[in-house]
Amino acid sequence: MPEENNNVSYEIRVSKGRTGTDPEAPDWEVAELENGVLKDNADIYDNLTLAEAEHIAGMWTKKKEEAEAG
Repeated sequence: MPEENNNVSYEIRVSKGRTGTDPEAPDWEVAELENGVLKDNADIYDNLTLAEAEHIAGMWTKKKEEAEAG
């Protein structure tokens, strides 16, 4: 079975139904995308402040890069 080459990325966005006008409000979410597409709603982490969302996305990106480096 051939191995899939998925490009995983993380998108920070305003949660549906929220304004996103206050970076301290829990209006933000991080979505894990495979080849630019959300494959599973379980891959959305919500109720975050903007700083929390940025931290999570950065942490996951770093772990992904470390895993790929070996």
